Amino acid sequence: MAAKSDEPAPHPPKDQLPNVSYCITSPPPWPEAILFGFQHYLVMLGTAVIITTALVPQMGGGNEEKAKVIQTILFVAGLNTLLQSYFGSRLPAVIGASYTFVAPTISIILSGRWIEPDPVSLTNRVPKILMHKIHSSSGN
Repeated sequence: MAAKSDEPAPHPPKDQLPNVSYCITSPPPWPEAILFGFQHYLVMLGTAVIITTALVPQMGGGNEEKAKVIQTILFVAGLNTLLQSYFGSRLPAVIGASYTFVAPTISIILSGRWIEPDPVSLTNRVPKILMHKIHSSSGN
């Protein structure tokens, strides 16, 4: 079988879609890329602040703890974005905080099960409880 020589050669997506400004292989100019990066940062910063504002006060934290959580979220998001850009799909996708775990976290906080006025007593009590559970489940 002979290969068809009359087939048209594929065109780059930018030629096929004239309204597309940027393709995956054609990045935007640096000034626009910096503007887009700042836009991503603002969106992610809002998410980090809203999640932190909802969770930290319920866990007994104040403004200092909020600041530390926001700093941690931004640092880990930057680290994840760099790893994604260099080792993952190589797309500069900002990987930030997610609302997925907010409802279960609030449920755990409001259950009151983990409230312990003296953390040292909890540290001493947990191994005894675990040993009792293991011993009772083994049938002895």
